[in-house]
Amino acid sequence: MEPAPTPAPPTPAAEALRTPPAPADDGRLPLVVTVGFTGHRMLEDGDATARALDRAFALVRAAVALLQARITGAEGETLADAYEGPTRLRLMVGDAPGADRLARERWRASGPGEAHLLYPFRDPTTGAPLTDHPDHAEPDARLAAPPADAAWTGFDGVGLGLERNSAHVEVGRWIVRHAEVVVAVWNGQSASEAGGTGETLRRALERGAPVIWIRPGAAEPLLVSPASIHQLAEPDDGMGRLEELCVAPTPETLAELLARTLAPPAGARPAAKDPEVLARIDYASVDPLAPSRAAPRLIWALADATLWRASHLFERLAGGFAGARATDPGAAPPPELAAEPGFVRIQRAYDEADRRAETLANIHRSQQLLLVFLATLAVLIGALPAMIPEKPAHEEAHRWAALAELILGALALVIFTLARRAHRHRRWSDARRLSERLRAARATWPIGVDLGDERISAPHTWTEWRAMAVIRAAGPIRGWLTRARFEATAHWIAAELIEGQIAYHTFQHQLAARIDNALQAIEGLAFGVLMATLTIYLVVAWGWPQGLPRWLPGLVSVVSAFAPAVGAACLALEATSGFGELALRNERLRHEFVRAKAQLGAAHGGGHRQIQEVVRRGAQLLVEDADAWRDRLTRRRLVR
Repeated sequence: MEPAPTPAPPTPAAEALRTPPAPADDGRLPLVVTVGFTGHRMLEDGDATARALDRAFALVRAAVALLQARITGAEGETLADAYEGPTRLRLMVGDAPGADRLARERWRASGPGEAHLLYPFRDPTTGAPLTDHPDHAEPDARLAAPPADAAWTGFDGVGLGLERNSAHVEVGRWIVRHAEVVVAVWNGQSASEAGGTGETLRRALERGAPVIWIRPGAAEPLLVSPASIHQLAEPDDGMGRLEELCVAPTPETLAELLARTLAPPAGARPAAKDPEVLARIDYASVDPLAPSRAAPRLIWALADATLWRASHLFERLAGGFAGARATDPGAAPPPELAAEPGFVRIQRAYDEADRRAETLANIHRSQQLLLVFLATLAVLIGALPAMIPEKPAHEEAHRWAALAELILGALALVIFTLARRAHRHRRWSDARRLSERLRAARATWPIGVDLGDERISAPHTWTEWRAMAVIRAAGPIRGWLTRARFEATAHWIAAELIEGQIAYHTFQHQLAARIDNALQAIEGLAFGVLMATLTIYLVVAWGWPQGLPRWLPGLVSVVSAFAPAVGAACLALEATSGFGELALRNERLRHEFVRAKAQLGAAHGGGHRQIQEVVRRGAQLLVEDADAWRDRLTRRRLVR
């Protein structure tokens, strides 16, 4: 057996990897702009290309500076303000000989931020990174292990079952997926070679990323707008006519292209009245679950321990469950994944949104229950004086009943007004949608896909904008993506996303179905009591020779008022919560995730792209359900 090739010495290539590290994660939401790079291994004029790269990176820096100062939909707010945290630039690039290494060096010389390197293969003997298949790797494709402080992702292409070109395609996919703008050194030839520069450039344009095109030997880079290539019947037609589709390569033009996806959404209405702007600013600046002053904190803690537990009590009574709502913490992620800085960022953002959504859900449901209970109790109290036939006592009871009804009405008005002013209905729906989007990202991010991979588009909601900002800040997963690591992650995703959703929707279906049945039973009981009382009264009134008992007419009045109120309360709860519809929806979703589980089981042991697609579909189902749920919730506000 021939000895394994000796890895290339760490200098100067390893030194070039030492770019400024990303700032520490302080919890704020940063504006992160990733520059993807693709280029040829052979350069015709390295000096000219280096100068063009300097101009391209300077163009990006100038565009981002303009972008930071751009005014958003809120009055006086800049894009930098909307993002809270510092602005960061990142380069996503391979480490192949030629253009990749030149781009990395020029990026390091300009010092705008970290460079994240991608390796398609791993040497099966030494474990060192390779820029080509082990069977074809020349000496300049064999590299030393990256420094511990370097940012990089390596694919064990052989272990993952990737062919030579497929591994290069995967590198191109990661570059395009993470990049807001792509810099390409391309000679204009062959846009269809798998894993080649032309294919990566075409993929970027199809996804919607602007491309800064550097032609070998040309003095100035060109800027290609993704919108221009879609004006043609077929994108492939545009690759041969790319120069005709270029726009002015100015910072202003590039900043405008980037703003379409990086700027938060704002409607046509003024910022002071635009719900998307108000909700975004509110989420970033106010935590409705953490009052800043001591007295509100005390009141909040008392209400949280009493009033806001009404929904859990209702579920235990009407749902027939001994315990409260299911609180499965989920499967623990693999240790290697749990230590990933990007995963930690996504996890923390998800935990925050989920905490808000769960608590606000309890408050909203409890408030609705309290309003219904107060209304029904007021009807009962108002009718009870009819049971007292003596006139002085009857009038006195009426006065006290009226006072009690007034107090209950005022209390109901206070609950409704405070809920409306606190915007808890909107805060709940926003936090729920954001948490579900980040839950999906937790599952897709570790295996290198996302729901937005197919097309970059302007976010229509602030929750999607914020989720994408969190994902951009997380950046790519780091280290070697081996078969063992990929399968361990896939097993966790199966337990966390697929099996977790099956258990959740099974529980929710049973709970909603039992509550719906209980409400229907109470409605039927109230109607039956009313009809029986009226029947007894008529029989006694027309056939009882001794005359009516003095208390019977009062009882009829109480039942005639209270029984319809109970039925109306059940209808109000069904109208605001839709338990019957909820049971059907959860049953349908359970079947969908059972199907996804079967597909994922069939995909295990196969190609990793197949697993990626199954997980992406499961995550898409999760997010689509959250969007549909929000639309239904909008029509189900508190009933006063």
